[in-house]
Amino acid sequence: MGCSAHLVVHGGNELLLAAAVDRLRELESWWSRFREDSDITLANRRAGLPTEVHEDTLAVVARAMLAWRQTAGKFDITTLPAVLAAGYTHSATTHQPAPDLGTRRIGLGALVAVDYEAGTLTVPPGGAIDLGGIGKGFAADLVAEELVEAGATGALVNLGGDIALVGSPSDAPSWHLGIDDPRATGTHVATLRMACGGIATSGTTVRRWQHDDGTTTHHLIDPATGRPASYGIRTITVMAADAATAESFTTAAMTMTPTDAIAMIQKFGLAALVVTDDHQVLTTPTFEEFRA
Repeated sequence: MGCSAHLVVHGGNELLLAAAVDRLRELESWWSRFREDSDITLANRRAGLPTEVHEDTLAVVARAMLAWRQTAGKFDITTLPAVLAAGYTHSATTHQPAPDLGTRRIGLGALVAVDYEAGTLTVPPGGAIDLGGIGKGFAADLVAEELVEAGATGALVNLGGDIALVGSPSDAPSWHLGIDDPRATGTHVATLRMACGGIATSGTTVRRWQHDDGTTTHHLIDPATGRPASYGIRTITVMAADAATAESFTTAAMTMTPTDAIAMIQKFGLAALVVTDDHQVLTTPTFEEFRA
């Protein structure tokens, strides 16, 4: 999924851990836009036509469409053409180039169709989808839940900073996590205590590209403009009931001003911490419940 993976399993064994790693590889093989044979690439190539995909792919796309509705289109998986134009053309881990899809449009989120009965996903004609704003969180949720179902007493699955927490650690009643401070490398802006749920961070400090004309772009696209978002947020961290929700809301929040992002997060009863471009730190009132 173009990121590092860190798993912590309590009350389990090496077999459980190995199975979890295999499961992550399986999900990546279905969801990676850098693989020619993935569900996502096949559906993108057949835009306008129903494509048979795996059940987990239907589930993550359906969840993405829920996030699209919740955020009034601020979260949109049909921004892939703009992501490519910004410079995200190769995998950050394998350096594999993304398949050439030709000219595609953005802003088609309302037209993505999931048919559970037929087992098909339909990408809108002329469009292309990317699970980069929700796939890691959804995968972390699945694997953490499956670890506990298989016998672990607690599981932490961290995929590139999108973290799912299920059960509890054997040596403490809750999990302790630090939020990196983008203003000072190697430091934390806050330390959290969470019993379970999901946490995700988005920001403009990674996945950046320098172009020949001297401009710099990043991968977080505003669906309304098709351009990298630039509204005053440097990083935002969201805590939610699951990692998929946390990740999709951080992605949506990056397309808003800091004040509007905090308001949206509060509206849905989530917690967040924002570090702004001018080095301010803003939080929702609910964030204080998670401070360690």
